Amino acid sequence: MEDSKMRRLTKAIETRLVVAFSYNDRESHIVEPFTLGVHKDTGRYVLRCYGNLPVKNGETPESWKLFDLEKIDKLQVMPIIAKTERNGYEALDKEMSEIISFTVSNRRYK
Repeated sequence: MEDSKMRRLTKAIETRLVVAFSYNDRESHIVEPFTLGVHKDTGRYVLRCYGNLPVKNGETPESWKLFDLEKIDKLQVMPIIAKTERNGYEALDKEMSEIISFTVSNRRYK
């Protein structure tokens, strides 16, 4: 795993900045990162994000997504402040066996 990618994502989560990246070398995403951790089944690093910004053709896909860090390329931390509150967010993500970084403002334990 590329250490600089982990550092940039951790910083984006801590400072609540939006990130943009290419996924699987074909999909473009602009998202609000919330949680970085290790997937409970695969053991791979993953990123939990809320997608809410237009990507193409004015499309606005609002939903929670889980991304495999190995498939993220061309990562950019944007100078856009992300919201700290999103419905459905759980800091203790059930898909992760280990949490590396998460959005503190939304610390909800269920």
